[in-house]
Amino acid sequence: MKWSDGTPLTTEDILCWWEDIANDPDLSPNGPGTFWTFAEGEVIFEATSPTEMTIKFPKPYPIVLDRLGRPYFSTDTQFFAPKHYLQKWHLKYNPDADAIAADEGFENWIQAFRAHLSPARWYEPERPWVWRWIPVEETTDRIIYERNPYYHAVDSEGNQLPYIDRVSVALISDQQTMTLRASSGELDFETYYLNAADLPVFRANEATGNYRTLIAGQLRPSDLTLMPNRNVQDPVLNELFNNRDFRIALSVGIDRNRMNETLYFGLGRPYPGLPLPDNPYIPEEWTTMHIEHDPDKANAILDSLGLTERDSEGFRLRPDGERLSLLIQIGVLEGNKQAACELVADDYIAIGIEAVCQLMENSLFNQRHLANELEIPTWHLDRGGRFGRSNPLFWAFEDPSQQRWAPMWALWFATGGAEGFEPPQEIKDLNDLFIRWQATEFGSDEFNELGQQYFEYFANEVVMIGTVGFWPQPIVVHNRLRNVPEEGLLWGSDTNFYPPFFPEQWFIRE
Repeated sequence: MKWSDGTPLTTEDILCWWEDIANDPDLSPNGPGTFWTFAEGEVIFEATSPTEMTIKFPKPYPIVLDRLGRPYFSTDTQFFAPKHYLQKWHLKYNPDADAIAADEGFENWIQAFRAHLSPARWYEPERPWVWRWIPVEETTDRIIYERNPYYHAVDSEGNQLPYIDRVSVALISDQQTMTLRASSGELDFETYYLNAADLPVFRANEATGNYRTLIAGQLRPSDLTLMPNRNVQDPVLNELFNNRDFRIALSVGIDRNRMNETLYFGLGRPYPGLPLPDNPYIPEEWTTMHIEHDPDKANAILDSLGLTERDSEGFRLRPDGERLSLLIQIGVLEGNKQAACELVADDYIAIGIEAVCQLMENSLFNQRHLANELEIPTWHLDRGGRFGRSNPLFWAFEDPSQQRWAPMWALWFATGGAEGFEPPQEIKDLNDLFIRWQATEFGSDEFNELGQQYFEYFANEVVMIGTVGFWPQPIVVHNRLRNVPEEGLLWGSDTNFYPPFFPEQWFIRE
């Protein structure tokens, strides 16, 4: 393999990531992360040649094969980095790195290195990449990419891929504008931010827009997923969110069938906060637990918790006399999250809870998440297979930046107790079980048994509140774009979204 500037990609680039980034105390003060950290000893990376790397673990660790076999995890910034380019900003290699950083407007070499390692919107023309297309120009409304002449793949006849020379990616921040441009034929390919609710619009405009509408099977078990923050700063909400019965009341208070009919044409599936049902460690009976719409049951539970007092508008009062109001925060617009949230808020009126849906810009959402300032963050559930393309996110405690329902517990695990909140023993035991599960052979009886033990906690405790998943995912493809697969389509992070479509093999015929 070669970088896009023609420089060979070697084991030096993997060692650069491991030694100079993941294990550099300035760039990674918490170390390489829990995935690469073991109580039994250190992970050892050894380059036996420019093209062969040996990784030694202190105990059996078969899950690493799954992780490194997924495109997102085993790629630039995740497992290797262009050492020949980045060492200019690394103090280990360049004693003038701080001065160079200052000239570029950064406070120190650490800021500068991080910025060049992972540029904003992945745009930096001078930086070498390994992707099919590489960025060459950015404007206020688009980024232009050109084919990587050193991309590692060829077609069956030996022709260099990708076929398409130039890609213009439109930057669209408004959902309505996205739908309008897709349905008018302005886009060659779009699906990521298209909603099932707009299917009639896409179908109706196919002839005038000169495009076709395909349908992919959505692999997400739940679109809008409520994740009550069990580390929330508000002491009253903290006690409620850590109460299993309260979480069950929130779950059965949602009319998922109405949501399915209203937003997904009845083609989705009401589903709890669990991974894909096809996983052998998810018993069928779990997939219907605590998702029935039963406002009477929810009200009875809330009454039993002592939340019996109400204000003049019928909303329950907290123990401190304030109205029981929940802030449901949305940080990503994929799917129908905003509309789904409004339906949830409407359902909660019947159980005496005020819910406010707050749509936040993604960077602000992440900023407040890291500061533990979110009440009920939401996201979609995915990573339903072996945990998907990079890490288990909210299914475990590896990554505090992604763990939505217990960020401070995850931070405690990630920092060895130096930061965050110490979790209760049941969460420590759960984390230990996860680590044991990771060490088992994929698909073995032990793997399935430990997986079922692990997810039993999520099923019984209603850690996350799922709504509706597996909805039809519309795909708009302009008729000039060819070689796009049209049957057996799946869409989700567990397939890394675009790879099953083989964009490098697309071509244009006007």
